[in-house]
Amino acid sequence: MKNTYLRYLQFVFSDAIHHRKQEALSATAIFLLNRIAVKDYEENPMTVNQAMTLQALGSPSNLHRKLDELREAEMIEVKSVGTNRRTKYLFITQTAHHYFQIKSEAMVKAIQKPLKAQI
Repeated sequence: MKNTYLRYLQFVFSDAIHHRKQEALSATAIFLLNRIAVKDYEENPMTVNQAMTLQALGSPSNLHRKLDELREAEMIEVKSVGTNRRTKYLFITQTAHHYFQIKSEAMVKAIQKPLKAQI
């Protein structure tokens, strides 16, 4: 039986993306990045305070470390919007856009054609 998701993973791992420093991110940081990216995509950016309340991902101190991890990997940036300088918003960077584009292309490839198993 052909499994599209496993083919997707095969394409992702066959690409150079897995050699990049962004792939060294922890699973929690990647999950947080996904949440930030969806909010950014919806044009309703997440605030730092909203990110810190994602209790399913861990304690506020753990989430703060994960935000730092994402900033150091150049996947997110923190900005103020408008005249309110106290509220900080999280946006994905061009590096993150590229990361998601590679994942998107791998998904399309997985649906279109299977990758032969590598020995």
